Amino acid sequence: MNTPQTNAITFADLTTIAQLLGSDTGKGRDTQIKMLMKLVEGAYHNAIDTDKSKHGADVDDAQKLAETYVKAQGAATVFDAKAPNQRKLISCFRTCIKLGMWPKGGMGEPLATMNNLISMRQALRKNPADAKKLDDAANTLLKYARAQLRSDQLLDDAQLREFCFRKGVELRTAEEIIEAARKSLRQLYEGKASHNTASDNSKHIANAIESLTKRLKENAGARGRAAGPNVQLTV
Repeated sequence: MNTPQTNAITFADLTTIAQLLGSDTGKGRDTQIKMLMKLVEGAYHNAIDTDKSKHGADVDDAQKLAETYVKAQGAATVFDAKAPNQRKLISCFRTCIKLGMWPKGGMGEPLATMNNLISMRQALRKNPADAKKLDDAANTLLKYARAQLRSDQLLDDAQLREFCFRKGVELRTAEEIIEAARKSLRQLYEGKASHNTASDNSKHIANAIESLTKRLKENAGARGRAAGPNVQLTV
C-alpha cells in the first residue's frame, strides 16, 4: 500500500471537492472527470479505500462521496443508491478508488500514467480529425482504469491512445490518410467527386496529387529497405 503523506489529500478534502464539483455539474463543466481523477489521487494517498461498511452498513467511501456529489447538484436532487444512474456513478467512483490503490506501478503510479492519459487526450483534441472521434474524458479514464486493474504492468502509450477514442472508431495510419487524400483529389481532378458535382483539373490539384504520390513512394521505399533487398513495394 502507498505511504501516506502529510500534505496529501484527505477524506474531508474529497468531501468538499465533491460538493463543489457536484454544484457545478449543471454549468456544463468537466466536473465528472475532475471528480474521478481526485478519487484516484485520494485512494493513492490512502484517504479513501474499498472498506464495504466504512460509513455504516454497506456504505463505503464510493457511495458516501457519490451521495455528496449528487446532493450538491440541487435541493430537488434525491440520492438513491439503488437507482440505476446513481448505482452506475457509485460503481465508477469505486473503480477509480481501486485504481488509486493499485500497488504494482511503483512510486507515483498510477497517478503519473493517469495524467499522461488525460494530457494525451487533450493533445488529440487539438487535431480536428481526431477530436470528433474522441470518447468522453470520464469514459476514457474508466476504460484505462479497468484495463490497468487487470494488468500486472503499467500500460504503454499505444494502449493509452486507444482508450481516448470511442469504440469502433477506425484509427488510420498517416499513410492511409495520405492515400485517402490522394484518392479524393484524383476524383476531383477527373470530375468524379461525390455526385459528380465538383471538379477541379487545375495545376494546383495536379501538383498536390503528385506531391502526395511522391510521399507515398518514399514510405514504400522505406518499407522496402526495412524488409530486405529482394522485396519490391509499389504505390
